[in-house]
This record gives sequence, C-alpha cells and structure tokens, in this order.
Amino acid sequence: MKHWRSNLALALSALSLLIVLGQCASDFASDFNTGLQSEPELATASQVEAVAHVTLPPGTVLLSAVYSNGLKTRLVAKFRMPRAALDGFVASGKFTTQPVDGLRPVTGKDNLGGGNLWKPEESIKVAGIDESEAPGPEGTYRSVLFGLDDPDSVLVHLAATKN
Repeated sequence: MKHWRSNLALALSALSLLIVLGQCASDFASDFNTGLQSEPELATASQVEAVAHVTLPPGTVLLSAVYSNGLKTRLVAKFRMPRAALDGFVASGKFTTQPVDGLRPVTGKDNLGGGNLWKPEESIKVAGIDESEAPGPEGTYRSVLFGLDDPDSVLVHLAATKN
C-alpha cells in the first residue's frame, strides 16, 4: 500500500511538471503557433529602413536583422555605423525624443530569434531612445540602444513594433 501511494505521488508530481512546462512553451510560442504571427525571418537592410522608419547611413554594417508579420509587425536589428553618422541617423529617423545617456531600452528579451549575436548587455557606455509611450512615424514604437564603447563607431540594437 505504501509503495502504491509513493508511485501515485510521483506520477502526480510528474504530471504537474508536464502541465507547467507545457504552459510555458505555449505562452512563449502562442503568437507564432496561432497562425496570427509569422515565424521570425531574416530581414534585409531595406526592410530595416522601411519597418523602423530609419535611414542606415553610408558605412553601416548590418550584423543581424529579423522580422515577423501578423497582428503586429516586429523587427529587431543589430548594426554598426560610423560614429560621425550618429546625429544624422537620429535626425533622419524623426525620433520623438533624443538619445538619453545611460538609458538601456533594448535588452536580451527583445531578441526575436536573430541568433547569438543579439547581446545588448555587452555595451558598457550607452545611450538610448525609448518610444514605448509615444510612437514614431506611422505609429511605430521604437527602442534603440547605442553602444558607445568604440570612439570610431556605434553599435546599434534597434527594436521596432507596429500594431
């Protein structure tokens, strides 16, 4: 009888664990599995410009970019641009606010599936723009993290969402 109770308790514990793990996986993938949101796909520089309403300056190197369409259009991009182009980039993007020193509006959680290159926490000296309260052009919410560790270039992590 004691052996039967132990097995029942073990089975119930395992079942509870499976339910919790299933719920976590379901919550994580729900946008994609419902068919209402596309799986993340690689994005081109022109898609970054079109979705995020920015102009990538000459000399920009696109390191990774991923987007997903559906109920929302979501895009994340990581690129390096010349330091001298930073002011022009901000002006051309018609951001609703200027970069704020020390602001980190983009984190590892913003990675849409762009692989292991998405590491905004590695930048030490940063500035950021956060349009989560007031959207930019065409109702697009943008967050930008400028990594300013290199005196000659800026490492940019950009996240854009449009409903």
